[in-house]
Amino acid sequence: MNVDINKLLEDAEHGKQGNVVEQRITDEAREFWQALKKRVTEDKVTMRPYVVHRILRDEFGIKISETAIRRYLEGLQHGEE
Repeated sequence: MNVDINKLLEDAEHGKQGNVVEQRITDEAREFWQALKKRVTEDKVTMRPYVVHRILRDEFGIKISETAIRRYLEGLQHGEE
């Protein structure tokens, strides 16, 4: 097995690059995800992270932790994307 030790060490030091939540949204879930983001950013609706987590898991087979979803939604509410 050929393992790039330097890459592993870099990942351990800096973590994954980019938004993990966005990266895991599939094409099938994209319409739901875009509508959810619009409600949060434009309509100022507060979404329940556990429910979003459950919908993504049960309806689309996407595994994202509730904590990651909570942080992502809080970022959207504060104008981050």
